Amino acid sequence: MKEALETCLLVKSVAELHPKRLAEPWAKDRFVCRSYKLVIELNGVPVDFYFGVKKSFPLSLPYIFLAQWDSFGILPHVETDGYICYAQEDGSVLDFDDVAGIAQEALSRAIQVVVDGISGKNHQDFLDEFGAYWDRLKKVKFFTSIVSPGDQVKRIHLYKVKGGAGYLADDEQSYKKYRKIKPHVPWKHYPAIYIPLPIGTVITPPHPDKFWELLDIRKIVFDNLRADQKSELLSLLTKPHHEEVILLSLPRASDGETLFGIKFKGVNHEHPLHEAGRASEIIPLAITRRDKEYLLPRGGSNLALREKRVLLLGCGSVGGFIANELTRAGILRLTVLDKDVLTHENLFRHVLGKKHVGKNKVDGIKDDIEGRLPFVEVLPIPLSLENALESGKIKIGDFDLIISALGNVTVELVFSKYIHGIDSPPVIFTWLEPYGIGGHALLTRNGSKKGCLKCLYQPEDGDLRCRASFAEKGQSFAKNINGCRNVFTPFGSLDAMKTAELATRLAIATLNGDIKTNLIRSWRGDATEFLKNGKKLSSRYSASNDHFIEEANYHFEECPVCHEPETV
Repeated sequence: MKEALETCLLVKSVAELHPKRLAEPWAKDRFVCRSYKLVIELNGVPVDFYFGVKKSFPLSLPYIFLAQWDSFGILPHVETDGYICYAQEDGSVLDFDDVAGIAQEALSRAIQVVVDGISGKNHQDFLDEFGAYWDRLKKVKFFTSIVSPGDQVKRIHLYKVKGGAGYLADDEQSYKKYRKIKPHVPWKHYPAIYIPLPIGTVITPPHPDKFWELLDIRKIVFDNLRADQKSELLSLLTKPHHEEVILLSLPRASDGETLFGIKFKGVNHEHPLHEAGRASEIIPLAITRRDKEYLLPRGGSNLALREKRVLLLGCGSVGGFIANELTRAGILRLTVLDKDVLTHENLFRHVLGKKHVGKNKVDGIKDDIEGRLPFVEVLPIPLSLENALESGKIKIGDFDLIISALGNVTVELVFSKYIHGIDSPPVIFTWLEPYGIGGHALLTRNGSKKGCLKCLYQPEDGDLRCRASFAEKGQSFAKNINGCRNVFTPFGSLDAMKTAELATRLAIATLNGDIKTNLIRSWRGDATEFLKNGKKLSSRYSASNDHFIEEANYHFEECPVCHEPETV
């Protein structure tokens, strides 16, 4: 290793450090087991670096440190223990047979980070790194924020439960809803101000040993805000309290924003941001973000879906998984309808578990989803579709999309006819077939009335059969283990999940406006079990080699529901 490092450009000397040095924080905190001191010439000046490796090296990147971390001031990507962040471990593929090559490449990159920092070339990187520096300030306190960041200065509030952590929130309702505060638990609240610094603002993080003074904070705020933001802020600087908190938002260079806070204690008769304001103590607040604008994209959800309203009909095996995935995708307002109660017989193919047995499925879905995901509101309607429509519990026009997973073709055909007689949003009908041979999701009322569920069910030889079916007509798939009261269709949880995924992806694409027509999508599964049970496949099962089948034109020209006669 020593020889490899000595060959690096700019390296003047290399010496292995005494093992006692590994007890120092810079090495101990990162589990360095072997290290070297390097003298490297930068701009004609010798600078001390440390080069360290963990036991896992060369399966992990080496650590490189500036021995005096702030010898050139605060530099982007150089942490307060001197660690130089020159590469991300995630996604890196190391040639573990070339140990010298890994060391040389790592050192070269680390030196370049420092050189760019000294010259100011990467100064903009502070915008992305600001939060990391802020969180390591001395005396920093950690608060949680569920404030929705925006472009306007606004009044927010700090909420605290006795003995608990502080939460910054837009209002009392959002705080109580997020934290699910019980009525008997006492909590206090203090006014605070949210200040969004505009795009283009560049701030050098404060030195960890010397935090900003009041003048520094006022200059950062008022030198960067737009005129309308200054005006709004000044209007909020009235009636100061003994303690005041501001939450600032700094746009990142890559994407999003960094939130950081400041608490003023011992405030006099003017707000500390006011020219005449004073505070006896100024405390930096590190902000843990729990707002939906941060959590949803971070978890792979789509922020564009948060205002969409979706009605899900049926919370059985397929519908339960659809509810789950719709909310995970970013649907924050979901109405679920189902009249049935969860039973033990449902458990092994339903998204809910034992603790919900005996409850209405819709109540279980609400309890389960709202218990896991913040910001999501599930409205349960424990009624049949007919009763819900008759009683006015649901109004079709209130939704952006309706998904039907009722598993009852007769009711769904009636509903399909109903929505074609009114002003309806797009509707997706989804269902699966027995023994895992496939599932389907049909989209209708999506910009065109042509194409509906009835198009698949035209009379044939005196019978209504589904033209999309993978099973040959005239077969029965109902099974019972303990008499007629326990009749069921054989399929498993994986089949339900796969069908739910098909329907959910179609729903998201529809809500995003990515699909401009009515269509049907099907997934085709393994028919081994189906055939073992003596069943016969339809011609559609073998109509395509594709695992997934999409048909954009499933419209039946003479369909009595969606056929539109030509006008003369």
